[in-house]
Amino acid sequence: MSNLVLGPIIGGLSANSAHLWGRSDGESELHAWLGRQSDLSDAVLAAKSLPLTHENGFCGVAPLGDLSPYTKYHYKLSSDDTPPDPSQDPYPSFTTFPEVGEAKPFIFAFGSCFLPPDAESGVIFKRIAEHCQREDIHFWMLIGDQIYADDAEHNGIDKIAVSKKDYRAVYHYAWSRQVIQDLLANLPAFMMMDDHDIEDDWCWVDTDRLTATIPWWNRLIRRLKGVPLEERQFPRQRVLDALQAYWENQAMHGPPLVNPPPLDSAGSYDFSSPHTGGLDYRFEYGAAAFYVLDTRTQRVKNPQQRIMLSDFQWESLEDWLVEVKDSFPVKFIVSSGAILYRFFLDFPADRWSGFSQDRDRLLDLLYTHDIEDVYILTGDLHAAHAQLAEYTGPGGDKHRIWEFCSTPFQQKPNHTSGFLYNPFTFWKLDKLKKEFRVAENNYGIVRVDFSSSGEPQVQFEVYDESGQIIGKAGS
Repeated sequence: MSNLVLGPIIGGLSANSAHLWGRSDGESELHAWLGRQSDLSDAVLAAKSLPLTHENGFCGVAPLGDLSPYTKYHYKLSSDDTPPDPSQDPYPSFTTFPEVGEAKPFIFAFGSCFLPPDAESGVIFKRIAEHCQREDIHFWMLIGDQIYADDAEHNGIDKIAVSKKDYRAVYHYAWSRQVIQDLLANLPAFMMMDDHDIEDDWCWVDTDRLTATIPWWNRLIRRLKGVPLEERQFPRQRVLDALQAYWENQAMHGPPLVNPPPLDSAGSYDFSSPHTGGLDYRFEYGAAAFYVLDTRTQRVKNPQQRIMLSDFQWESLEDWLVEVKDSFPVKFIVSSGAILYRFFLDFPADRWSGFSQDRDRLLDLLYTHDIEDVYILTGDLHAAHAQLAEYTGPGGDKHRIWEFCSTPFQQKPNHTSGFLYNPFTFWKLDKLKKEFRVAENNYGIVRVDFSSSGEPQVQFEVYDESGQIIGKAGS
């Protein structure tokens, strides 16, 4: 008999559907029981997953449909068909989103970069769980570096991950802490990739994505440390293995991908295709629209090119901006790396400041289409900040772009990026201002509200490991 070893995770939540994800220790199927009562005395078997096999890392999703908007459900997810036991009250729960377009206020949490130094790590997740008890947080976003597969000292496998087996083991190590399991079981999650989910500052060398590389200094340091050759090399197969593990553990339970990779003969995504799709996706919470970028799997660096997003992702992003411009009063663009925040001596040039042509292209899209009420969510910097940009659109209206950064959940804080702050210039921006910056382990809270006229108010707060607020900004 197989048992769940990770999960449940509530993913892909909408007004009418949800994905319940789990990972077992052997072949099985997931069974999702759903009800309105906390003891599931009214439960029905609402969904089953496809078979969990070795090929999919024993990971699967039970897809829930025909749910009622803005409704609280309790559930049980298991690897067998045993009905819920009412004596185990209460069961975990989630609340579906409001109808698309409905201007209901909401709160969500976000952050990035969890590098557990030991098996007892995760205090920031305790603070988020406590915050959920104080007020109704509707979901949270984990926007990169959910694992540090390339950190042999802290990834739980005592080596740099080089295979599917390794990457799967790192996920198990990072997510098996009870505090994380409990939080993911009760707080719907939306996830995205950053570099350490595969390898520090990795990228493609060619637009066909046939050759990948890591920075020369990483290879040199590992060589000097006597790291085995297998862990210093970065063949394409390692990227494909990491993408498969990412799909199994993160993207599988998310919303549908905008530009999905092609399917193979078994009906699984084929990450080996040179022109495979991306991992970007979109979702809505009432009157707020979210576009989660794929800033990693399509980036290319060579002497002639520095590409952050592929052409088809640019096209999808522009189509989305035009679509939501007037129909959604709040738009969130989610990026694993900072777009508006730049600092001196950023030698890796791995963020949007190192891809300045693409950064300016994004700002030009906002300007050209006269987009208002745009908020960028980001992480990666190991320090939180709020950044404000202002521009005058083609129609003469003044617009603001806010960038909210929350990071790290648990990592070594970056104390240098503050005094090395180096604002850039772009002719279409009237103003670029740093509102605050704090370098401590933290999580972010975003509050979205609407006035009687429908005008949005969006506030960003940063909380430290003790649960105290350490930064605040917003409209």
